[in-house]
Amino acid sequence: MDVRGYIGGLFFICGGCFAQQDSISNPYIQYFDDKISVQLYMHQTSNDFTLKYTEDNTVVDVEPNKKTTLGVAVQYDFISFSIGVAPRFFANNKDRKDSKMTSFGFNFFPGQWVQHFDFYYQKGISLKADGFEDVYLPGLKTLKIGGSTGYVFNENFSFKAVAFQNVKQLKSAGSFAPFVSYYYTELNGKKEPQLGGKAYFIDVALSPSYNYNLVVAKNFLIAAGASFGAGFSYINDEGENNTAFLTQVTLSLSMGYNSDTFYGGLYSKGRVSNHNTSLGVNMNDTIGYGTLFFGYRFGAPKVVKEETQKIKDIIKI
Repeated sequence: MDVRGYIGGLFFICGGCFAQQDSISNPYIQYFDDKISVQLYMHQTSNDFTLKYTEDNTVVDVEPNKKTTLGVAVQYDFISFSIGVAPRFFANNKDRKDSKMTSFGFNFFPGQWVQHFDFYYQKGISLKADGFEDVYLPGLKTLKIGGSTGYVFNENFSFKAVAFQNVKQLKSAGSFAPFVSYYYTELNGKKEPQLGGKAYFIDVALSPSYNYNLVVAKNFLIAAGASFGAGFSYINDEGENNTAFLTQVTLSLSMGYNSDTFYGGLYSKGRVSNHNTSLGVNMNDTIGYGTLFFGYRFGAPKVVKEETQKIKDIIKI
């Protein structure tokens, strides 16, 4: 039996940066090219699924064990890295000891282009449905790899300022920005005795978006964005192929304080993709991301500037 079909039946049987500098400077945007930014953050992210079985009107939520991460991020010029851990003193980090969650993403900003990449790996999934006992499958895994490419039409708007990186929006500005997204998503139950199968999806969508950075005071910013798109999804479920119509909705919101030295705030983003298949199972694929952060900027030492310039000379940045 295929992975998605068996997930529904199981309930009846059992009852779970690299960030390149913007190419053009103007009075709307301030850059901190000569400063190192050190940031402390706490974030939670996951890739959830909802399966809707049309024949028996059953909805099954496929939820990974969400983990809260504490970490440190450092950024200077085009160099950015972070390290995080999921400490046990958070209640949700104590559950399901055999579960795993690995995710990362990074962005490139060559001029007015925006390039984003995502990676999500999850192991240990709970299946939940109204009227049935939750089922935890430690061997069920999900994998998502992909990204998006977009173009910002208004050079006075900075995507980097949205996440409070080494850029500050000085005056309010918004921009239309069309994106093309492309993702490979896998539900793998081959190591789960009750499933024993795998399904994967290849999604491609065109999503026009609009984003706005509102400078409410000298150092305070509220940023919001939304995109609505459509495309197609190629689905392979245990050898059974299907092409489905795909719709996507993405919403983002951030707010915080951003001075020349201190910065901090809240950044959240969510994307929902709906696959309208002809196989009797419709799937919603949801990525949720939220982070609380606080950071400090200081002048980069001379040796850091010199070594960074050597690297830029070598790779021709």
